[in-house]
Amino acid sequence: MKLLLAAASLLFALSGAAQPQPSPASPPAQASVTFDFDWHDGIPWQTYSITVLADGKTHFQGVPAPDEAGGDTDPFQQDFTLSDANRQMVFDLARKLNYFRGDYDSHLKKIAQTGRKTLEYKSAETQGSTTYNYSPNPDVQKLTNFFQGIATTLDYGRKLAFQYRFDKLGMEQRLKELEGLQANHFVEELDALAPILRKIANDPNLMRISRQTAQQLLKGMNTPGLASQTPTPP
Repeated sequence: MKLLLAAASLLFALSGAAQPQPSPASPPAQASVTFDFDWHDGIPWQTYSITVLADGKTHFQGVPAPDEAGGDTDPFQQDFTLSDANRQMVFDLARKLNYFRGDYDSHLKKIAQTGRKTLEYKSAETQGSTTYNYSPNPDVQKLTNFFQGIATTLDYGRKLAFQYRFDKLGMEQRLKELEGLQANHFVEELDALAPILRKIANDPNLMRISRQTAQQLLKGMNTPGLASQTPTPP
């Protein structure tokens, strides 16, 4: 009798162990804001997408327009971390714009085409998107200019990386262009270029003026060293 009870207890324990255990709940997806741009005649990008997560992690992917100078036209992507101030600005404006649930396009027929743009918000609680060519709304304009500034920054990053490998003599011209854009506030999140700029600044085989210009650009960053990711192909 004792043997039977022991066997029954063992079978019960084994059957309990064989029951599937509940898997741990996956963490909720972070809220995100995405800016998409699409225009066949766009320069320097024909299409690109920028996605910012609530923690500031940002992903860019784009297809550059053909370059008359013969530069790299392969699809491009880069990950970096948005500065806290700009991350806060992006999500504050998304909230102010009702998470893009509305029509913000001007619908004016005489407005020149400057590309199809879409702002999109996603979170566990809500989502929304709006598409426009030109918007008279100042908050939409601010976001558009900001994301376009990031696209310009990363375009110069990929071009500098290309020239570092194949056209070092033309690098100073590109660096001076970037310096002018920085002075006139036409680029955003320049910290994303810190890796390639450090490489240029520390390379004794490059012209001294190129290394000095790269050093000046690094000094002009708000938080030098914030970006740790280098441009990579998709």
